[in-house]
Amino acid sequence: MKMRIMNPDKQQFTCLLTLFTLFVFPLSAQQKLSLDECRMMALKQNREIRIAQNEMQTTTHARKSVQTQYLPKVSFGGAWLRTGKALQPLENDLFLPVVPFNTIDPATGRFNPEALRDPETAMNTLVINPQTGAPMVDQAGNPIFRNYTMLPADKLVFDHKNSYYARFTVTQPIFTGFKITEANHIARRAENIAKEKEVLTRAEVVAKTDEAFWRVVSLQEKLKLANAYEALLDRLVTDLGNMYAEGIITRNDVLKAQVKQNEAKLKTLQAENGCALSKMALAQIIGMEESEIEVDPDNMEKPPLSMPASFYQEISPDNRAEITMLKEKAAIMESKRNIERSKFMPDVALTGGYGWMNPNPYNGLRSEFGGNWSVGVMVSIPIFTWGERRHDLHAAKLKMENVQLELNEAREMIDLQIRQNRYRYSEALKKAEMTGLSRKQAEENMRMAKENLMEGRSRLTELLEAQLQWENASSEHIDALVEMRTTLLELDKSTGEIYNHLY
Repeated sequence: MKMRIMNPDKQQFTCLLTLFTLFVFPLSAQQKLSLDECRMMALKQNREIRIAQNEMQTTTHARKSVQTQYLPKVSFGGAWLRTGKALQPLENDLFLPVVPFNTIDPATGRFNPEALRDPETAMNTLVINPQTGAPMVDQAGNPIFRNYTMLPADKLVFDHKNSYYARFTVTQPIFTGFKITEANHIARRAENIAKEKEVLTRAEVVAKTDEAFWRVVSLQEKLKLANAYEALLDRLVTDLGNMYAEGIITRNDVLKAQVKQNEAKLKTLQAENGCALSKMALAQIIGMEESEIEVDPDNMEKPPLSMPASFYQEISPDNRAEITMLKEKAAIMESKRNIERSKFMPDVALTGGYGWMNPNPYNGLRSEFGGNWSVGVMVSIPIFTWGERRHDLHAAKLKMENVQLELNEAREMIDLQIRQNRYRYSEALKKAEMTGLSRKQAEENMRMAKENLMEGRSRLTELLEAQLQWENASSEHIDALVEMRTTLLELDKSTGEIYNHLY
């Protein structure tokens, strides 16, 4: 069997292609995250937003619950009662008069007193005074009958020690002094507050995401700057080592450069640690591993083409969610005041039902269930409460006044905040422009200082100082660019423009 020998050039190309597949593809798989992508990820997984959404759903269910107060309530109740003694309604024996049959009205079956006007009937029924011929009466003025029947008290005993009761009841409020109406207003306002709170929470999450994103961008750029500064000093130390070997400079110059080189390495380490920590903070917000985070500076060097519209337009503070929440809170306080006022009014409700009792009171208290229906109107009128209602009403009015004061104060503070953020953003734009110019000048100064050193027209300290100025100017420019973005974020927060980035 012949062994096939690969062309060396082709073999080298295959190895390079394999290395490219192994290393370049995983690196390209780590996609750089833009600011909008970070916002979307943060809004999707943030726990505070979930809590706000749950609170909003809670207030929705509470509003639906309060709406049911307009509807009738149906309830069922029952009871069992066992007594230790039998019931004896009569304290003493009861004597009942005996009347003749002709005194009973056949139509009604009841005693007819008019029948006693007949002298013969009266003589047979009542006791007549022989002297006057008039019926005799007792001390209470009641006529005395000739015959009585006795109902012994010890015989009229109900030996039902177990009693049962069950009833369905329907209650429909008719008038409550508008308590139910105001309670529904409060529930609807509370739901609106929860919705605005969810919007405010989303805005806060977007703001936190932006701040963390630009912090990562800033430290990434500073890490690049630290690496570039370290590379400059590495080349300088190498060049100075060659010049020292040729006897052009002294050992002292080389040591000075090496000290600066060590300082640059320390700055690089600090930048790496700061970048890692900032990525951890961003990862916690957007729900990713910090090792997977690589952000896109998103044209950080490019300033906005024009000022945002909110910079020139007159923005109303009422665009803010905080103002809407305070308005709803003021409406809630007004409804609570109305509820306190309604305590001076009567409550009227219609009630009805059907109940069963055992022993049966409708059939001789037999040991059976007897039922009956009932309908009625309940009226509750408060009369005297020692001034409780009046004090509660005054307290509700004061609370309503306090909320209105809070609303006016918030409007003034938001208007002041908008004005301050406009000045800060304008200053940040100018600062970014000036630091960019300073960085270019420092870079040109560093180039000239190196050329002069190589030609022997300047000292090493001048070059080291020029490099340090370039590093400081570049760092300040990075800070200015990030400040330009963060101050624009603060301006959007104060004007309410940030709400356009929440969904």
